[in-house]
Amino acid sequence: MRFYNLKGMVILGTVALALLLGTIPAKAIPIEVNFTVENLRDFFSSNPPPTDPVVGTIIYEAASVTADIDSLISINLVIDGHTYSKSEIGFISPFLGSRQLIGGNGMGIDGLFSGTNDFRLDWFKNSLIPLKFSYTSKSHGGIWDSIDSNAFSSFSVRESTSVPEPATLLLLGSGLIALAGLRRKIKK
Repeated sequence: MRFYNLKGMVILGTVALALLLGTIPAKAIPIEVNFTVENLRDFFSSNPPPTDPVVGTIIYEAASVTADIDSLISINLVIDGHTYSKSEIGFISPFLGSRQLIGGNGMGIDGLFSGTNDFRLDWFKNSLIPLKFSYTSKSHGGIWDSIDSNAFSSFSVRESTSVPEPATLLLLGSGLIALAGLRRKIKK
């Protein structure tokens, strides 16, 4: 009688675990955006851009490369001697329904103002085609703009290499050890 109760508990536990795992939402994965923008122009003056080309990498978390952004992980971007940090950037996702927007927290995600260190990177989230890049500099007056996607000499959005989480591996290993222990107990 005891054998059947233990077997039933193992089956019930397995079913419960399967149901639990089926209700856990998809985990966000790291997504890497790499870009190079050149031939930037200031439409308000003939000031040359202080940095041209602009080369950057931004890593964020999302369920996939075309999904909405969940959170920002890191940034590698230097414009006119200013190195941006993660705390200086924000995002709007989705932006105007079908786009992604990452920009400086100064006003970059809401607009750009001359005389500040700020930027905006805007792309179509489903096609992964860049739309526009703009920036400002605290030490130079002006707003430099890419005009259109032709100014991007390179642009890519791809999954970053990911490594299984230790907690996931620990959970899987614990489950296997528990099942082995139960099997051993059943045989006795």
